[in-house]
Amino acid sequence: MTTGAKPQFPIVDALLFIPPETASGHIGVCTNTTAPGQVFNDIAEENRSAISVLGPLIVSRDGTERMILNSLVHPTITYLILFSEESLTFSPSTNLLLALMHGLDAKRGGNYIANGQAASAHFPNLSRDIVDLFREHIIVLPLFMSQNKNSAAVVSEYLEWLGDRVPPNILWFLKETNAKGKKYYDSLNALITLLKAAPHRKKVPVELDPKDFQHLQPPKIAIAEDTTPYPVPFRVSLEDNLLRLDIRVGDSLYFIRGDDDFRIEYSLMKFLGKRKALLTPHEQLLIGAELNRLNVERRAGLAAPPFAESNDVQGTQEILLEPKVALVPDQQYYYKIGLKDAEVSVMCMAFDICEEVFDLRSTGAGGIFAWLAEKNRFQAYEMDMLHRMDVGGQIGRALIAGRFGYSFIQDFPSIFKINRETLPLLIAESDSFLDVHRGMLLKTYTQGLTEEHGDARKGLSRSAVTLAIYRDAVNAFARMPSIYKQGDVSTEEMRSAYKKQLLRLDHDGDYSYGQRTRVHFGFDQLERTADVLSKDPSRAAIIQRFDPTVDMDSTLNPDTKRREYTHDPCLTHDIFFIADGTLHSFHIARAHNLPNAYPENLFGLYDAYVSSVRGKLSLASGDLYMLSSRGNILLLSEEQRVRKIIAEPSKPMGDVERTSGPTLLGANVRKEVPCVGVLYATELLKDVPLYSHPIIDRFRNFEGVDILERAVSYLVERGGSHNNPVLTTYQAGTSDPQADHLVFYQANVFGGKVYATAVFANHEPSPADDLKLASAVATVYATRLEKPLAEANIFYINGAV
Repeated sequence: MTTGAKPQFPIVDALLFIPPETASGHIGVCTNTTAPGQVFNDIAEENRSAISVLGPLIVSRDGTERMILNSLVHPTITYLILFSEESLTFSPSTNLLLALMHGLDAKRGGNYIANGQAASAHFPNLSRDIVDLFREHIIVLPLFMSQNKNSAAVVSEYLEWLGDRVPPNILWFLKETNAKGKKYYDSLNALITLLKAAPHRKKVPVELDPKDFQHLQPPKIAIAEDTTPYPVPFRVSLEDNLLRLDIRVGDSLYFIRGDDDFRIEYSLMKFLGKRKALLTPHEQLLIGAELNRLNVERRAGLAAPPFAESNDVQGTQEILLEPKVALVPDQQYYYKIGLKDAEVSVMCMAFDICEEVFDLRSTGAGGIFAWLAEKNRFQAYEMDMLHRMDVGGQIGRALIAGRFGYSFIQDFPSIFKINRETLPLLIAESDSFLDVHRGMLLKTYTQGLTEEHGDARKGLSRSAVTLAIYRDAVNAFARMPSIYKQGDVSTEEMRSAYKKQLLRLDHDGDYSYGQRTRVHFGFDQLERTADVLSKDPSRAAIIQRFDPTVDMDSTLNPDTKRREYTHDPCLTHDIFFIADGTLHSFHIARAHNLPNAYPENLFGLYDAYVSSVRGKLSLASGDLYMLSSRGNILLLSEEQRVRKIIAEPSKPMGDVERTSGPTLLGANVRKEVPCVGVLYATELLKDVPLYSHPIIDRFRNFEGVDILERAVSYLVERGGSHNNPVLTTYQAGTSDPQADHLVFYQANVFGGKVYATAVFANHEPSPADDLKLASAVATVYATRLEKPLAEANIFYINGAV
């Protein structure tokens, strides 16, 4: 790496707010968990000229790495202010200070930060030289708040370390302000004023070697489009709706047929063995491309121009499909294929961090195929032909998706359209955790509603109402798969730690799940649930964590004069029910981050709550249901994680018992009697004015609080797509946990329309009456938010001996 050149900013993708009128400022602001635009709006007009860029920071790994790289290459930034409140899970601002003081731990691999805090305290994608260069060129100024108990001591140590790197008045200000604990916009403006007045050195631009951060952003290579069909010794066609490949290999003519393009490629590779050398790398790439082109035409009805020149090759000897596929991956090279900026992107990656990597970009595939064939970056091993065919197929499918306005996922056999209109109900079931999670992510990623998250700083999200069903829970949760491992912490250690969190009796911030479950309402709900179920196993029993009398609230901060909102439990309720001597459970989340928080949440619920109640009752293990009323994937930060899990092989579902449900209800559905277990219906909401009903009356006077007004006012004030407001008729300690209750009701705006989710317990389904009730409440939301009505998903959980 060198200095003196003027590199492009940003050098790696990031969610940045760049005020066009202040791009030459010498101060950057890391806004941590606050939206950059919100912070900029509170910077005084006279201070804005000094600010060049603002951006959020959620994680140490990846997030901080991108901030370091972009700060280094920015042409004017010399100061970086760490502001707002850092995320508790990762403590990225605290970890950055530790990295600047103590560097990376030389005794550990993976670029772990010496004395790092919280989760993922490492910079795996950066070289030590880049961290040293950042320390030399950028002065980091801490002005953030943290719930990490060690953060204050780290900041104090850092300010001593900072010493004469900053003027004495600025160092004094930082020490005085950080000693107070609370740092708000007045402090930020005061610090900017001091920095504006202080002399600052001219930034020396830094030119970085792409090898040093290749896994974050490989260098781009523009490839000219070449639409000329390439001559090949094969042709593809459809025969009885099966894919057929006719191919000449040397002097022999073969054909192979099948439904799955990958199995055809695998079988061809196994059959040819060493004779694969008779086909050039270019021809092998095109076999995959042509099979995928025809597969897309067969599945989606999209006819794309061929990549290969047409011919009349006719096979005479059939190659039979292999009954089993046993993949051996390439140990040297791998490829990431996608669509970016209206072009096909082919990232040519290497496991050896010293080897060059590239991001090939083109509007066509012909030039990319020629480049890949010439470079031939594939390990020479038994399955290199299969790797080439697979890469060629992925590229061909990506190009077709881009041309027809579809979306593409690497290793997913179909292309799909982006849903920007409706919030779907998606159901995934299996008897292994990974199989359910993988299926749910795949469905949400390909069918979920895409729009900006209610919390704008998080960028685009893909959302759905998701119902995950873990059959035979004791086996589904027997082991946490290694793909969920975080750093050096084993999955067993993760499970143990999260179980303790869900059982703890105290809390560090506004709440903990354990404290809400076992203390908040004046008694241990786990003990009470086991007790009531042992006395009456015929009715479901409710556990509550969301408290409408204290949650979905806001207060005015006397220091900042800004309104601050409560941090409310996402895992709101558990419902336990017994059927045929087996304990089943139904858990509800008002909002759920599906790729990351989800595995810990589910294993924690099973280990801490389900196992506890089942153990006290000595019952057989049944099914575990997880209803995520508003499940989401954050595309900016989680898309690669989702694709990785989707591509992970999982055990297919075996023969399972489905007597617990879910049972569909509807006018055109045969009714089953009795209505036990989990039942559900999806219906269009109707415009219904409020009317006299015990549940509506309960909402209007819930323990002395009008929670319907509270919920609607929250959304009017903060934004209709926020997920915090929840209504219920149940209050632990004052309500009977086995009575007829509307346990959970949530309504908010997605796709410009109001959607509702309702969960009843111990309630005889009356679809017409229940829809009328759900519609009447939703109409209040729709009227106040000035949005049309959409759908309601209504669930019923009923026990039976």
